[in-house]
Amino acid sequence: MNLIKGFNSLNPNYKAFFITSSISSFFTVYLVCNFVPETGYGILVSTTTLIMSIIYLSKYAAYPSKWKTGEIILILLTFITVFHLPSHFVAASRIAIKRQARDDLLIKMDKYLLGWLIKDGQISLWIDNNKYIGPHTTLGMFINNTLQISYFFYYLIPYVTMHFINLLNCLREIIFRYLNNGSKSASYKRNWNNTLFLFSVYLLTCVFVFFVNTLLPATSPRKYMKEKFIHPLTLSGLPGYLNKKCKDEKSANSFPSGHVAEVLSIGLSYMGTREYHIGLIVIFNTILIALATLFLRYHYFCDIVMAIFLAFLSFELNYYFGYKRYLNYKEKDRETKFKVVKILNPVSEYEDMKI
Repeated sequence: MNLIKGFNSLNPNYKAFFITSSISSFFTVYLVCNFVPETGYGILVSTTTLIMSIIYLSKYAAYPSKWKTGEIILILLTFITVFHLPSHFVAASRIAIKRQARDDLLIKMDKYLLGWLIKDGQISLWIDNNKYIGPHTTLGMFINNTLQISYFFYYLIPYVTMHFINLLNCLREIIFRYLNNGSKSASYKRNWNNTLFLFSVYLLTCVFVFFVNTLLPATSPRKYMKEKFIHPLTLSGLPGYLNKKCKDEKSANSFPSGHVAEVLSIGLSYMGTREYHIGLIVIFNTILIALATLFLRYHYFCDIVMAIFLAFLSFELNYYFGYKRYLNYKEKDRETKFKVVKILNPVSEYEDMKI
């Protein structure tokens, strides 16, 4: 009963976060059912997050007086939940390896999407043979080296934005409350709700991507069509080093592109919370990452299309059922308070217009 009471006391955005984090934890069950040994770490963290969620919802969510312990659990829960996703990625990749690669199907999908514009619909092969931007040209080498650096930012953007921007803002709010005997700053609710919305969209996007990876495994153009490429990629210095580190020869999770989907989900989340300056920067980097996957032969075109679809799907689900309803709830609450103040403190028509 306390668990239900705690859950019902949350606003829709908080509820969406707990539902999404639970889906992420239960995704571990799916991985375990496929007998993947790499899920050991994921099982440990997923179990921990579920236990922490139950404790928070049953003891602290519905009791404002216990905010100190409750907020500490919440910030630890958000931090740990996202950090267990790499184990999901590894496990999903290993499941895909055990199954038959379907690159042939993805090539057919590309031909259907782009065959009217490019022969066989393969952008990577078209770039390879292009006399202006091919990897054998000076411009092509410059583009490849630049895009490889942009591609590497995939490993930084989610954790920098979530843990070093949003989560630190929430930690600052907790410290402020401690120093001010429980009183909240003006930005308290906004920071917490923006953070949980961002985490929810990212978590659900990752689960979608990893699940599809296991359903339709593929190895990528650089492996499946290796013999068809005429010119090798010319990368030097830092881009060459990053290219070697980014390659996973045992990976079979080409479809869809996790790089594009996950970074785009971050950008969409910031746009949804009206933090346009960060959102536009992240979305611009998403475009560069998408181009990098094609120029550097990491993904098929349909991988990117599916990634965009899953990122938007995750965003829309969390926005419609969580963040948007939270905004509507907040607006109704503000209107109710305004009516109460107006009844208790009648003002003239002129003063009312000023308010």
